[in-house]
Amino acid sequence: MSAASSGRKFLLLTIVLFFITFSTHAQVVDTWTFANPQQQEKALSIASQLRCPQCQNQNLLESNAPVAVSMRHQVYSMVEEGKNEAEITAWMTARYGDFVRYNPPLNEQTLLLWALPCVLLLLVGVAIWRVRARQRTEEDER
Repeated sequence: MSAASSGRKFLLLTIVLFFITFSTHAQVVDTWTFANPQQQEKALSIASQLRCPQCQNQNLLESNAPVAVSMRHQVYSMVEEGKNEAEITAWMTARYGDFVRYNPPLNEQTLLLWALPCVLLLLVGVAIWRVRARQRTEEDER
């Protein structure tokens, strides 16, 4: 075997190992044990209603981001302590802001968030009405 052939094989092996290393993803596995099925159901329900601040489009159960894992474990431990959904949601909101809630409360900071769909729908309706009115006047002039 020549030195050039050995060098090519080594380079090829290095490239393959490089791509394998960076193409695999680590998965976080929760091994949390609950005292009873009711606690587990309650914790999973609450965690599914809270948004991961890092992933933005995933709830705490779907996300494997470190912050989501930490938040999920916090929810689990608070459920074990006997806290209710309102207390847990209030704690998470106080710590991470209204963004973690899929249904943020209506207040002065979230008013634009709640009003924007209605305003956009109204603007689209006005634009369609104006275009149609212009088309009618152009047809009448012909």
